Amino acid sequence: MKPNFGVSFLSFILPPSSFNILRIFRSNNTRLKGLPSPMTRMILVLACLLIFAPVAFSQIGAGTPKTAADPRVKAALDKIGYKYELDSNNDYKLIPIETTQEGTSPDGKPKWRSNLVYVNSNTEKYGTLEIREVLAPALLLDGPLSADMANRLLRENNSVKLGAWRVLIVNEGKNAGKRLVMFAAQISADSDAESLRLAIKSVILIADRMEKELTNADDY
Repeated sequence: MKPNFGVSFLSFILPPSSFNILRIFRSNNTRLKGLPSPMTRMILVLACLLIFAPVAFSQIGAGTPKTAADPRVKAALDKIGYKYELDSNNDYKLIPIETTQEGTSPDGKPKWRSNLVYVNSNTEKYGTLEIREVLAPALLLDGPLSADMANRLLRENNSVKLGAWRVLIVNEGKNAGKRLVMFAAQISADSDAESLRLAIKSVILIADRMEKELTNADDY
């Protein structure tokens, strides 16, 4: 049996006040009175769309579910022995890893630079490829990059074997509006522990070297 998408359907989704408006409009419009039933149903459907469209658009993006922590990353990091925690997006935030030695402390112990690194739980797909990103922050700037700095990062992109520099605008929190300069590498989402270790090592060494070159600081 062909389903009836007429008034009985709309009475389920439209509030009574909406039907009152439609009845008033129909009673005061002689052209609408003479319309056949299918046309009447079409007008009711259009009215429904007009009423609910603002609500639908206002809810777009609200309550978007977070990506679950990827157990493949956990297994690989546990095998490597890296310490980590999950951030608010369920990405793996590794405890800063030592990169290069910078002299010694007064008691003779070596002093090391270190760098923060993230391994994303979220992956992207392109055909049969599933790609994961490994990212390391290097700089946080109050405004856009200078031309010299942007060109320096582009030249660096031409020399690295894996990954590239990118600039993100921070959208929320105390650093909202600032520019975060990060180095990111794309690897297979199913990378084994050794492949992930090599990607992490490459990303943090490149990010930390650039941070030292441009700021001589070790903030990350």
